[in-house]
Amino acid sequence: MSFPYRKILCPIDFDDNSLTALDEALEIARHFQAAMLVVHVVAMVVELPAVPHAFDRYEEQEKAAKAKLSEIATKKANGFAYESAVYIGDVVDSVMQAVDKFEPDLLVMATHGRSGLAHFFLGSVSEAVVRKASCPVLTIRSGTPDRPDHRK
Repeated sequence: MSFPYRKILCPIDFDDNSLTALDEALEIARHFQAAMLVVHVVAMVVELPAVPHAFDRYEEQEKAAKAKLSEIATKKANGFAYESAVYIGDVVDSVMQAVDKFEPDLLVMATHGRSGLAHFFLGSVSEAVVRKASCPVLTIRSGTPDRPDHRK
């Protein structure tokens, strides 16, 4: 890890929480004049009887994700240049691949704040990433009514 941060990685899934995390990551990147990589993972769910058709669907989802990342870059980056990448596969493994390849000084990601049975059954991507990452991880939980917005 190096400080000040020179490389920041931000995985997003296009929901409001992850876009809030992207805003925070961009703010940090601007402050430190850091390189930034935004990653989206198309989660792979293999359908054994229709494997050839599944690959076509993943290619379509990959194209759509790249277009969405480009749209977000235009909208959110506000002139700040960053790289983007789309992975196909297990979300946690793909984020770890991006960490290994990009070697960030900081990983910024959203947490959805699930608890109880939802957390038990759905798991927690951010928790798994925090456990496996070789760099510091800043988790952003948006939509928390008890927490005042520090930017107001």
